[in-house]
Amino acid sequence: MQTLLAICVCLILAFGVQTFRIGALKEEAAEQAAALATATAAAEKEARTREQQMADNARRAADEYSKNLSRVRASADGARSELDGLRNTIAAAGPAPESPASAAGTDDATRARYVLGRVSEFAAQVSAAADACEVRLGALQEYVRGVLK
Repeated sequence: MQTLLAICVCLILAFGVQTFRIGALKEEAAEQAAALATATAAAEKEARTREQQMADNARRAADEYSKNLSRVRASADGARSELDGLRNTIAAAGPAPESPASAAGTDDATRARYVLGRVSEFAAQVSAAADACEVRLGALQEYVRGVLK
């Protein structure tokens, strides 16, 4: 009988210890789940913040590109006005030949008007292309700066 009582006491103690260990494991699992939920929430918040920053940077780059494009267009309009003024000045000095062949047999002033007219047209084209490249480069640089932040 005492042996049976001793075995029962041992079993009760063993069940008690196991119940305590199971409770401790459940508590530890709950703490880990809470820590994981907190870390996940923080990571999601960081991802949303970065996504918002990237969207803001892209929007700023697009706005800057639009402003620069407007500035370049205004500059190109001014250059066209100057070119038109130069053409008017050349036209007032006399008719310019339409081709190099027809300019070859005329006087020096006619040839100069022809060359000056062609050079001014080419300079306007080069200026417009350079302005467009400058705007694109500026927009790309702004976008890259925003991405690297």
